Amino acid sequence: MGKFLEKHDEGVRYIAFGILTVIVSWVSYAILALLGVNYSLANGISWLCAVLFAFFVNKYLVFRSIESNSITLGAELAEFFAARIFTGAVAIILFPILLSIGLDFVFFGVPGLFARGVNSAVEIVLNYILSKFVVFRRKNTT
Repeated sequence: MGKFLEKHDEGVRYIAFGILTVIVSWVSYAILALLGVNYSLANGISWLCAVLFAFFVNKYLVFRSIESNSITLGAELAEFFAARIFTGAVAIILFPILLSIGLDFVFFGVPGLFARGVNSAVEIVLNYILSKFVVFRRKNTT
C-alpha cells in the first residue's frame, strides 16, 4: 500500500482534497440556506466557495505550484475558474446526451443516477487534466 501511495501521491491528494471540496460546497450551502439565503443564491455562493477552496488546495497541496507572484497567481486563478466553468458546461451538455443514449435507467431507486455518476466522472477527469496540464503547468524550480 505504501508503494502505491508513493507512486500515485498526486492522484491520492487530488481525490482527498476533492472530497473536502465537496464538503466545503455542501456545508457552505447548508449554512447559507439555514440563514435564510435564497436557495439559488446559496447554491451559487457555495459553488464559489468550493472553487476558491479547490484552487488553493490544488495549487499548494496537490500540484505544489508554489510560485506566488501576482501575475502567476492571477493567471492560475483565472485559468482555474475558466476550466471549472468549461467542465461545468460540459457536464450540463453531456447529461442529457447520456440520458438519451440509454443511461436514464433507475439505479439505487433514482432515475438517471448512473448517468449522473458517469457525468461526474468525466467532469472529475477533465478537471484533473486541465488543472495539471493547463492551470498549474508552471512549476517553481527553486
